[in-house]
Amino acid sequence: MNLLQRLRNPVLVNEWKLRMRTRRSPWIITFYLLVLGGVTLTFIYLMTGGGGHYNPNRSRELFMVLSILQLAMICFVVPGLTAGVISGERERQTLSILLTTNISATKLIVGKWLASLSFMTFLVFATIPLYAIVFLYGGISPAQLLKVFGFYLITMLGLGSVGVLISTLIKRTGIATVLSYAVVFGYAAGTSILAEVIREFIRYQRRVYYSTGAPMPLWPDLLHSINPLFGMLGIFNEGPVQDLRRVISSRFSLVSVDPFWLYVLFLAFVTVVCLALAVYLIKPVRPRLRKAAGEE
Repeated sequence: MNLLQRLRNPVLVNEWKLRMRTRRSPWIITFYLLVLGGVTLTFIYLMTGGGGHYNPNRSRELFMVLSILQLAMICFVVPGLTAGVISGERERQTLSILLTTNISATKLIVGKWLASLSFMTFLVFATIPLYAIVFLYGGISPAQLLKVFGFYLITMLGLGSVGVLISTLIKRTGIATVLSYAVVFGYAAGTSILAEVIREFIRYQRRVYYSTGAPMPLWPDLLHSINPLFGMLGIFNEGPVQDLRRVISSRFSLVSVDPFWLYVLFLAFVTVVCLALAVYLIKPVRPRLRKAAGEE
């Protein structure tokens, strides 16, 4: 019982009650499912030519389109949901009250973080029946289906932790929201652009010094592997991420690395670092570093 009481987060429970009891929640879920369902059924209708034969090989393309569309929605919505969780409390002048209660800074940050992502997670998992419609036509393995939803979950957690950290650093919700979107856009676009810039620079250096026979370094492919779009395409064995798997298998014959797990490890590292910094920054009394023995 004591362990359950320690794990119980009153901030998370209260936020769940407030978010799920609003009248807008069922309408948002209905509208979201109607939009994605309309896209799915329209694609199937067009592929059948208005009721004719449907080629099961096209279901893979539909699954990829549906997955990328939902990933784009996650990248667009999550920063807006998490950028105001702490700054909003500051603007309402309730943060100081929360910090004077028995709730620890860790429970406060984790509770706000999970509560802001709970409704988004519910939306994502509510689309499982739509994926099941496409899944029935074949072309997609169960492992790929599980990887797609795992990809969604780790992306939401990672981007949400960045939004919480920015909300802790910035006092104004508007500025924090804009900065969160800028960071997410810079991460999504910057990793792929930087990877191609590095690749072209290496090719230029090799042309200048006539060293075209040397193998290409792994850095460009590693940057592609942590990109959300290319990481999603890598689940379906598409995109430049597959070059990383081929290069690793050719150079290290005894090592088999799935780029999906590189993406998971990177986002997990980002999540832990951002949440730890947010907890440290929100504490009213921060622990000071101990002075060296010679300076005391």
